[in-house]
Amino acid sequence: MQKSENKVTTSKEDYLKAIWTLSERTGAREEAGTGDLAGALSVSPPAVSKMLKQMEGQGLVAHVPYYGVRLTDKGRAVALRIVRRHRLLERFLVDTLGYDMTSVHDEAERLEHHISDEFEERIDALLGYPTHCPHGSPIPPGNYSMAMGDR
Repeated sequence: MQKSENKVTTSKEDYLKAIWTLSERTGAREEAGTGDLAGALSVSPPAVSKMLKQMEGQGLVAHVPYYGVRLTDKGRAVALRIVRRHRLLERFLVDTLGYDMTSVHDEAERLEHHISDEFEERIDALLGYPTHCPHGSPIPPGNYSMAMGDR
């Protein structure tokens, strides 16, 4: 049985997605500031530092205190999987279920951690392999190997 500190929990997935998203928005491509991460996740800076230490031990991130955090290849793959699922779910919720733009993000946020690979693939196929979410952001490819510079 896997120890809980070695498991990539929903919370850790949220951190990875936030790091990737902050890097995407700033164009930094490599690092996200821990203060920005605390703000994005609505947690305290000490909570961020504690979580990043755990995640660094799992090989998900490289953290340099006071400078920032960057995703490792392993962390980037997890982040891209969650970003992809979130954006596909948003597309599905808007296009198929008629959700409006004001509520779609929160609904996708609740669902993204709980769908299977098969469900993700079926949504993608059903929607005709969309390239962008309803907000216009690109949907990462299904192989999760999208290079940081290819976003």
